[in-house]
Amino acid sequence: MSYLHLINEQNKFSLNKPADADRVYYSELVEWFTNNAFRSFSIKYVVEGAISYRCGNKEYNVQKDQFLLTSKQPYVKAYFDSRQPVKSICIDICPSSIDAAFAVLNAKEDHNLDNYMAGYFEHPHFFEKIYNTGNSQLSLQLKHLVSALKNGSCYEEFINEEWFLMLTEHIVIQEKQNCDALKNILSRKTSTRKEIYERLLVGKEFINSNYLQNPEIAVVARHCNLSVYHFFRSFKQAFGVSPYQYMLTLRLEHALSLLKINSISVTDIASRCGFPDVFTFSKAFKRQFGLSPNYYMRSTFANTLSMKL
Repeated sequence: MSYLHLINEQNKFSLNKPADADRVYYSELVEWFTNNAFRSFSIKYVVEGAISYRCGNKEYNVQKDQFLLTSKQPYVKAYFDSRQPVKSICIDICPSSIDAAFAVLNAKEDHNLDNYMAGYFEHPHFFEKIYNTGNSQLSLQLKHLVSALKNGSCYEEFINEEWFLMLTEHIVIQEKQNCDALKNILSRKTSTRKEIYERLLVGKEFINSNYLQNPEIAVVARHCNLSVYHFFRSFKQAFGVSPYQYMLTLRLEHALSLLKINSISVTDIASRCGFPDVFTFSKAFKRQFGLSPNYYMRSTFANTLSMKL
């Protein structure tokens, strides 16, 4: 059985694409439109050009060297119209493969082998998100595939059942944090959990960019269009820590890096990291790291001096 199918202008409407099957589709097209883009668990990887996906009221614009990881959903549009051929790879993955990898990699105790064929697996709902290809194992496997396609390698040598199993494992490992967060958000509907999680990520990114200013939780909640209590409660469910504690940890870790410089006073560091006074800063620092800022600074300086000698 061939796992790879090439799509061009001549066969783009006639090629049969079965749902819930392991397949790789490589296409070079100048225009495309479909209402069934998320027919399976998929990776949508753009090699050249850009592709837009419309899922409900959300639109995902995937650019060159980016990929979108998707769950199986009905009525999702994909479209583009380009003067230059848009080169892309769609990798459909059988749900049973996702089920198996997710169950095995997340097991906390011995597997009940007798129940594997009786609904033992419970696949995750992926959180739709655009990723830049980087150095993760998933990205490296995708880059290897692109390189093989460009060089005209023999696809059957590596696009096989084992290749899909490796790919599935890399996906589950990369997505574990998102899967755990979605599972922990208390809402019956998957679509609602995804919407809340997306807003939480907006709030988390706002904190990552502004933690030194120590913004009030109400400001962060307003930034991601959630009520203060809803944001506080959902953030703690998704990430296992309150937004205040998350922001405090970022400030203390930044203070830790400043203490290593040794030319900045503890008072100045406390001010730079958004603490009202040295006493509050020292108390929080010692609670987090087990020693006072002054003691840490002296020990760091002593270690640096001994290394120079």
